[in-house]
Amino acid sequence: MTEFTQEQYQEFFDEFEKAYKEYENKVKERRARGIHDYNVFDVLEAKEIKHSKFIASLLDPKGLHYQGDLFLREFINACGISDFGLDTSNVLVYREYKNIDIYITDGNKHIIIENKLWTGDHNEQVARYIQTIIDEQNKDELSKIYERILVLYLTPFNTEIKSLGGIDEVGKDYLKLRQNQVAFRHISYENEILNWLNEVKIEIVNLTDLNVIITQYEKTVKNLINGEKMENNLIIEQIKRNYELCVNIHNKFENAKINLLNELFSKVDKTLQETINPKDWTIEFHEIKEPFKIFSIKLNGYNEENHDGNYIYYCIEPQNGYNNIFFGLVRSNKVKNELNNDCFQDIVKESNYCKSWNKSKWWACYYKKFSTADDLILEYLKNEKFISEIVKDICDDLEKLKDVLEKLNKKLIEQLNKNL
Repeated sequence: MTEFTQEQYQEFFDEFEKAYKEYENKVKERRARGIHDYNVFDVLEAKEIKHSKFIASLLDPKGLHYQGDLFLREFINACGISDFGLDTSNVLVYREYKNIDIYITDGNKHIIIENKLWTGDHNEQVARYIQTIIDEQNKDELSKIYERILVLYLTPFNTEIKSLGGIDEVGKDYLKLRQNQVAFRHISYENEILNWLNEVKIEIVNLTDLNVIITQYEKTVKNLINGEKMENNLIIEQIKRNYELCVNIHNKFENAKINLLNELFSKVDKTLQETINPKDWTIEFHEIKEPFKIFSIKLNGYNEENHDGNYIYYCIEPQNGYNNIFFGLVRSNKVKNELNNDCFQDIVKESNYCKSWNKSKWWACYYKKFSTADDLILEYLKNEKFISEIVKDICDDLEKLKDVLEKLNKKLIEQLNKNL
């Protein structure tokens, strides 16, 4: 493959910048010809919040549109969720209910709408929102609550959703959390939202004022979609013209990613060493060279030198080629061979620390604080205080786990002795 000079890389990025300026000029030309995206919605607040607020206002049967549950029923039809069984005549619709973008409930069935325009999934949002609903239910009903929850994941286009933070498996019509499943649909502005708005307009064709408002919102959605398509096509054309150089950048990107993760966690290590009590914990930091653990944090008294090397410890490690970073409880190599998976997980369940785990990962019980390693890096690059935030998260974990790990390790040793 051709080797590129620094000047060629700079020229490539300059071309990208020039292309985007041309794109902006095209947008201005369209607006000058009357093909613009200015309407009442453009003078409102942040775009994602704006969309969620307006959609929620239409879905609310008690909203000021005075159409009862008409819009909600049409939305349910457009999303193909009629069989979920929501009682539309007896619902409450909330905006930002405990951080859930839109929450709809009839007291028995629960719909969570997560609206994603400009960001990906992060901080296990969907998993946390599901847990929020579960935590509010009567304990006697917990066995059936999962089947009464539906998650709608709303994005601009109908691109495949392969994974979500804190979710063990993402299917076409379900999300799997441990042994439980909730109903799931991926919906888009391009398909379901535009179809919904079209059906709504048919229903209210004689209500001029309301029709005008919804038509303006429909136009806003179309501008959103077409604008993104124009940008995507622009990027594709740039890549086609500079394909070999892009391949070269892609190959170098993985090394840059590893370097940034190592830079981030080396700073975390330095701050952590200055923060935690060395009488309680031993920290081992490892640079990422292969997809193995980054941090091993062991409770003093439980390590390779004690109890024949059998112990449970706190760990931070990459998975899936360091594309995901997991935090959790791990067993030592010797325990892997001497204690079966169910036994280990039964022990760890008592910690109430890892609320979910993938049973195929038989050496650890862990969770994701971030959707991907890319989210972690982006947050680090734009936020100087992020290092201290990660350290605080880890310290909070260790504080919760100090007594728990003592008990877990003692139980582990007892279990191993029984197996001898």
